[in-house]
Amino acid sequence: MSSSSYDYLFKVVVLGEGAVGKTAIVTRFSHGFFRTDYKTTIGSQFAVKNITVTRTDGSEVTVKLQIWDVAGQSRFQILRPMYYRGSSGGILVFDVTRKRTFMVLQEWLDELRKAINKDIPLMLVANKTDLPDRVVEPAESRRFADERNMPYLESSAKTGEGIVDIFAQLAQTLVRAREQTSNLY
Repeated sequence: MSSSSYDYLFKVVVLGEGAVGKTAIVTRFSHGFFRTDYKTTIGSQFAVKNITVTRTDGSEVTVKLQIWDVAGQSRFQILRPMYYRGSSGGILVFDVTRKRTFMVLQEWLDELRKAINKDIPLMLVANKTDLPDRVVEPAESRRFADERNMPYLESSAKTGEGIVDIFAQLAQTLVRAREQTSNLY
């Protein structure tokens, strides 16, 4: 199947505070590598990647993900809502070594919901798990995710751990949601 051929197309936003590893996660997933010299994202960056998902009946479908990596710095807050519009799903990222990036997650959720005016499938991602100075414990993160009915995954863009799982799980959720909706009509 060529890269222009797909069964589903979904826009996914990746959001969270600056320097939590959003660009590193997207780069690792879409291009397969990790860099140490990331620059601050201005506005947003965009990546596209196809992923194969298994349906509940066991058949496979190809999902094209348009991934919008949204700037985390507060000075870009005014721009972010336009990048959120039309999103099918989202990935909410925080850095396990910086408590503040976890403490402001609800603000990010509120900003997203206000911009798109609906609920979309979201995933909570604890990034930088390869670093030794972790301050946000998995139980605390899992509780936050459970209270908001979203899956929780841990990742390290540096090692690649968990990266494909994030996008595969979200793509599978989006396909199921789309197929359930289309079955209603």
